[in-house]
Amino acid sequence: MSQNLYRQVGERVKAHRKLARLTQDQLAQKANLSVHYLSRIETGSAAPTLDSLERVAEALGAQIGELFQFRKGEAKEAKELLQQIHRLLRSRRPEELRMARNLIGQIVELLPPVKRT
Repeated sequence: MSQNLYRQVGERVKAHRKLARLTQDQLAQKANLSVHYLSRIETGSAAPTLDSLERVAEALGAQIGELFQFRKGEAKEAKELLQQIHRLLRSRRPEELRMARNLIGQIVELLPPVKRT
């Protein structure tokens, strides 16, 4: 695999980990990998084996193929949306931020589950 492919897979692993609300340490434990190795996978500086990627995917509740599904611009769009949300909320008081967090949590609970292919 090319270095670019390692980086893209690493970005997908990191995105899935964050969606699962796991730390690197938690995911490494679930996948029976060292935190150092998982960190290197996420940065694209490691050449992970298929076995390692399969364990990571399983620990994330995903299919290994999902780690190879690259959607151009999706990460950039998500980052821009998060920046817009941050701009809307950055000057709010802590109690208002808690209300916003709770509201977002309630909305997320109403959304259909993320479809795993």
